[in-house]
Amino acid sequence: MDTEHAAPSPLRVALVGAGLVGQAAHAITLADDRARFDFVAVVDPSATVRNGVAARYGVPYATATLAEAVALGLDAVVVAVPDPAHLATCLEALAAGLHVFCEKPLATRVEDADALIAARGDRVLQCGYMKLYDPAVERLVELLDDGPAELVYLSVEVNDPDQLPFVDHLGLLAGRDVPADLIARTRAAGAQAVDDTVGRPALPAEARAFEAYLGALVHDVSLAHHLLGALGHRAPFPIADAAYFDAGRGVSLSWALPGGARAHLTHLNLPGVGDYTERVTVFCRDRILELTFPSPYLRFHPTQLVEKRSGADPADLRTTQHRVSYEEAFRNELRAFHASATTGAPVRASAEAAREDLRALLTALQVAAVTTRHVGAPPPEKED
Repeated sequence: MDTEHAAPSPLRVALVGAGLVGQAAHAITLADDRARFDFVAVVDPSATVRNGVAARYGVPYATATLAEAVALGLDAVVVAVPDPAHLATCLEALAAGLHVFCEKPLATRVEDADALIAARGDRVLQCGYMKLYDPAVERLVELLDDGPAELVYLSVEVNDPDQLPFVDHLGLLAGRDVPADLIARTRAAGAQAVDDTVGRPALPAEARAFEAYLGALVHDVSLAHHLLGALGHRAPFPIADAAYFDAGRGVSLSWALPGGARAHLTHLNLPGVGDYTERVTVFCRDRILELTFPSPYLRFHPTQLVEKRSGADPADLRTTQHRVSYEEAFRNELRAFHASATTGAPVRASAEAAREDLRALLTALQVAAVTTRHVGAPPPEKED
C-alpha cells in the first residue's frame, strides 16, 4: 500500500461549545471535511443551539455535557466554550484521553495554561490560532527567510466593528435557554480572572480591556511571536509600553526587541463603522512586507500580501502582490490538528506558545492598568 498517498483516517470528534466561532467556523469545517472528521456530536448547554446545529449539519448526537459525548466514543474535541470555561473543559477532555483543539486564549491565567500542559501527556493540545495557518502568513515566513531579513519595526493595527456585519447572513442560532446559574458562574469566573490579573477589584474599563487583550489582540500577539520567531527572536520580550483607551475598547502594547528593533500592536473596537481591517507590516532593512487580513468570518477571502524592495537604480521600487491561495485558514488549522493527532506532525499553534502569548497579554494589562491611572483615569474605589 502507498502510505504516502493513503487516505487520512477520520477522527471521531465533538464540537464543545456552539457559539459564534463554533457555528461560524468550526461546525461547517468539521461537517465538510468528512475524510478527516467523523463529526459525532454537538455539545452545548443550550438545547436550541445544540439541536439546531446538529440538525443543520447532519450530526447524529446533540448533548448537554461533554461527559455524554465522551460516552459515545471520541478521539478528539474542538473546544469553543466561553474563555473562563476553557480550563475545566480541556482538563475533562484530556482526562478522557482525547486530543484537544482549544479556541484562543488557551486559558485566562498562566497557571491554568501550565495545568493544561501538565495534563496533556501524549495527546495533542492545539490552540485556535487560525492566522498561523493562513497561506499568506506561510508565504511571508518564507520571504523573511530569503536573505534573511533584518527587522527594524513590526506594526500591527486592527480596526474591528465586532462580528455582526460579517456573520449576519449565516443565520446563527442564539442560546437564550442556557441555564441562568451556568451563565452567572461563568461570568463570575471571568471577573475573578480580571481581578487576579490587576491584583484588586478591576475597574469596568479594565475588565473590558482584559476582554480586548485576551479575546482580540491575542491573535496578533500570537502572529507577532510567530513572525519574530521566524526572524530568530525568541519570546519573552520586555514590554516597553501598554495602554487601554476608549473605556477599554482599545488596547495596545509595545515590545523592545533585540538589536534595537521595536514592535507595536493596537486593536481598536469601532462598532460604528462596519469595516474590519487588520494590517501587519514588517519593516526590514531591505524590504517591507505587509499582510492585510479581511474579517476572519468571511470565507474564501484571501489575505493580501504585498512585498516592496528597491532595485538597482535609486528610484527603482519593486512592488509584488502575492495572492497565495483561497484556502481557508480555519480549515487549515483543523487539518493540521488532524495531522498532529494521526501522524504526530508538529503542532505549530502549541500550548507552550499559547502560554507565552497569555503571559505577554496579562503583563500588558498590568502595565496598562498602572499607566492609565497615572494619566487621569479615576482610581479604584476603596473597600470599606
